[in-house]
This record gives sequence, structure tokens and C-alpha cells, in this order.
Amino acid sequence: MDEWGPVDLIHLSDGRGVSLVLRAVEPHKARHARVQAECLITTDFVNARLKTNIRLDDLEEWEDALRRLSAGEDASWPQGSRGLELYFHPHEDGWLSISVHDPDRLTVALGLEPTPEWLDEHEANLQRLRDACGES
Repeated sequence: MDEWGPVDLIHLSDGRGVSLVLRAVEPHKARHARVQAECLITTDFVNARLKTNIRLDDLEEWEDALRRLSAGEDASWPQGSRGLELYFHPHEDGWLSISVHDPDRLTVALGLEPTPEWLDEHEANLQRLRDACGES
């Protein structure tokens, strides 16, 4: 891997000022099974940037969460985490309710209407992060 740049694992936006981004900001180092990341939350009442980690072991669980969301089911990720947790509730009308919970810093709920192809985009994001981390 010659150059490494930030990789968005999650990038949800409705074009109306509401967004959730989970971005890997530094490559993982040898013997570390995680990448440093930031969670960016923007609404008309919140503008937050939370430093966090993405555990490479949790990427398969994120893939499973995307499958559940594709089937119209609720999903949370990562499960059993002591840090940042995301909860997703898809609505039949295309809206997505999201809860971001970090036990030490913030809990916020937001709703947005993502693009129709958001699930495909997030599967591609997942593969980009796996490739960037040599996890393919």
C-alpha cells in the first residue's frame, strides 16, 4: 500500500444538512487490529466530532448489519461495544432513524432520507476499507 487516505465506512446525508460519517483516518499498524477513526454528526442542532476506533474484527459484523438493513430490519453496530454504538431503524417510506451512542460523550438521534442506493454505496465503502487495511 503506497499511499493511504481517509476512508469513509459510513457516509449518510440527506442534502438538507443532516449527516453521519464514520471515517477511518489513519491506517492500522502492524499488530493492531483497529484503525483510528472519527464520527462526524451534523444536524441543525448538533455538530459533533468524536474520535473512536474501528476494530477490523467488527467489519464482518457491519456487513451483516448491512444485510439486515437491506431486508428492512433494524441493526446496531458494533454489538457489545463499550465505545461508540450506532443503531439504525429503516422506515418503509425510505427514511432512516439513527441513534449514535457514546457512553462517555454523547447520545443523539437523527433522521434522514438517504439516497436509494445507499446500501450499495456502503457495501462498496466496506470493501474500500478492507482493501486499504489489507483485509480483502
